Amino acid sequence: MKAYFISIIVSIVFSGFINMYSSTTYTLSPTDDTYIGGATTTGTNFGWENTFKTYFFSSQTNSASRVAYIKFDIRGISSYLDSVKLRLYTPGFGSGGGAIHKFNIYPVTKNSWAEDGLTYNNYTTIVGAQNTTILASYSVAAGVALSAGYIEFSDPVLTKIVADSIAKGCEYISFRLAESNMVKVGTVAQIVDFQSKENSNGPQLRIVEKNVEPYRASDIQSDAASLTGFTESTYRYVVRLPYTATTIPTITATPKYPATTVATITPATSLTGTEATRTTKVTMNSGGIDQLVYSVVFELLPSPTDAQLSNLTVDGKALEFFDKTRLTYTFYVPYSATSIPLITPTLNDPSATYNMVAATSLSSSASQSDRTTVITVTSANGLVSKIYSVEFIQLPKLDIILAIGQSNMSGRAPFADVTASMENIYLLTPEAEMEIASNPMNKYSNIRKDLSLQGLSPAYTCALALRDSFTSPFGFVVNSQGGSAIDLWYKPTKANYDATLIRAKQAQRFGTIRAIIWHQGEADRVAGLAETPVFTTYKSKLAQMVANFRADLNEPGLYFVAGELYSGVGTEHTTFNTEVIRNVGSIVTNSDYVTTENLLRLSDNLHFDEPSVKLFGSRYADKLVLKLNGVITSSSEQKIEEPLLTSTNGYLNIHNSNSNTTFHLFDVMGRFIEQFKLAPTQLIQIPAEKGVYIIKYSQRNNYKTIKLIVQGNHRN
Repeated sequence: MKAYFISIIVSIVFSGFINMYSSTTYTLSPTDDTYIGGATTTGTNFGWENTFKTYFFSSQTNSASRVAYIKFDIRGISSYLDSVKLRLYTPGFGSGGGAIHKFNIYPVTKNSWAEDGLTYNNYTTIVGAQNTTILASYSVAAGVALSAGYIEFSDPVLTKIVADSIAKGCEYISFRLAESNMVKVGTVAQIVDFQSKENSNGPQLRIVEKNVEPYRASDIQSDAASLTGFTESTYRYVVRLPYTATTIPTITATPKYPATTVATITPATSLTGTEATRTTKVTMNSGGIDQLVYSVVFELLPSPTDAQLSNLTVDGKALEFFDKTRLTYTFYVPYSATSIPLITPTLNDPSATYNMVAATSLSSSASQSDRTTVITVTSANGLVSKIYSVEFIQLPKLDIILAIGQSNMSGRAPFADVTASMENIYLLTPEAEMEIASNPMNKYSNIRKDLSLQGLSPAYTCALALRDSFTSPFGFVVNSQGGSAIDLWYKPTKANYDATLIRAKQAQRFGTIRAIIWHQGEADRVAGLAETPVFTTYKSKLAQMVANFRADLNEPGLYFVAGELYSGVGTEHTTFNTEVIRNVGSIVTNSDYVTTENLLRLSDNLHFDEPSVKLFGSRYADKLVLKLNGVITSSSEQKIEEPLLTSTNGYLNIHNSNSNTTFHLFDVMGRFIEQFKLAPTQLIQIPAEKGVYIIKYSQRNNYKTIKLIVQGNHRN
């Protein structure tokens, strides 16, 4: 019998198998749904509406053209599916249509889109070329009315594409909803509405997992030896072979029931190629078309020259972002820690050896070597060594800001020019540790959209301004989700509230949460009067949300700052800003708001552009500095002098005082131009065209805004 190393790396357990012949039904709600339109609406996004619409998309110029998109999260479901149904609720339509209503469901190529970014002008780039494969259809005869209720799309083709997507490891699946006929009542287009996820009768993807019990194996063997840890409901195994192995092991299987057969065994073709070529697949059958597949993946053990670690744990928890090719790590320890964390290494080659010298101190006054655990790994043949190190840095008690809301808090503007790490700003990681922050600030949100959508958040300049104003480190928890309505935020049991509360409580291990900065409302705003039910309800829920966070975080005085929605001329957000955001002081105690005056948007007409996001973040900081001054203690009490700011023909002149100081330069409209940091007593002259400029600077508790006029132009 050959001795192989065998490990189980994925276990899919069917929770529905409470008894032998049960199955599991999942009813999923969309993560995103929206529609696009023709003619004057080609550049319009409809992601925050409570309906999505369909009408035959004959051309971009057809004002009635409508096509809808719907996306679902399919993680946590097996690929062994009995059926899939897409259920859409419609208020219905009247009789008299001149043609058959035929609604078709099509696959969508890309699943990284978000409802708050899709328009007719960009859809081919964001969701990919339109696939013409019909997955399922629903028809209503010509001239016939349709009553309000759910309609269902069901077809083996729909089931197969969902099953195949899950089997490929896809996390999301998207569908396009379109009509294949142009239906009019007389000369008027009969556009059909469906309720979106913002409604209680939103779309549903109903998935029924198969009962795979009749297809199970009771044993699987590799070269006549049972796989270590085999269970009939675990479908993927890894068998590790000696690095010199050249022969692919023979896999056999034993059916669990007499009626079950081993339909096929497809051997691996290589021990050194891709996972697909290194995998033997065992397909079980029970006389029907359904099948159950077990996979056995072969991996060669490292050669005797391997001197790598496969993992490191810190106090029993896997070191976050560990990569065996990376040798140096920094681990931030909370201010309250009294003991040095215990490092436990795992060798990539079990035959290799290691020697570990543990850190002896957490004190900031101790040397780096005293604060560092060093692990020296030596290969099995003794010829190769690698040295891994983990430096411990104990943070002071942090002042922490919670930044939440929807896509304009997440940020959608590019950040290519601000990718550097942010010294003395710490960001909560997915595993509830702290790291030096860098953009995008919303990358670790546990409710965010696809990572590729995350851009420059106002949390960025807010964090920098706070740090420079108080000359002390800050922690940030950025936990936003594009397109999210306040219904997801305002109380326990609501998804975004619960998810964010978990993150905020994790952050409290590192310090005190001082404030919430909030930007949300696009998903809820409506035109109308202040006392319409919608506004009254929003105000009530906003007050509930803040009260709940204050209670659940045990921070009764937690400061709250809300940001206005885009305030461009003629915007539909005007009433919302006027009646809700600017009145936040009467809705929430100990609160304030920041304006969006003079901010500009990207070409999507939804999200703030890069200069505007930077200015917006500094406005949040302005409010926080004024409120928290005296609550947050500067790290240095050294007396400072104000910098000297003057202007001459064609130049702005800044003669810095005796402290490192960060300056932010804006034009008269408040648009960000440049940021620069000056050392003590440094003098700088900035060439500038004729006009009015705004300079903001911060140093410790001195935070000022100065306007300067430049006369004439500078001479080259």
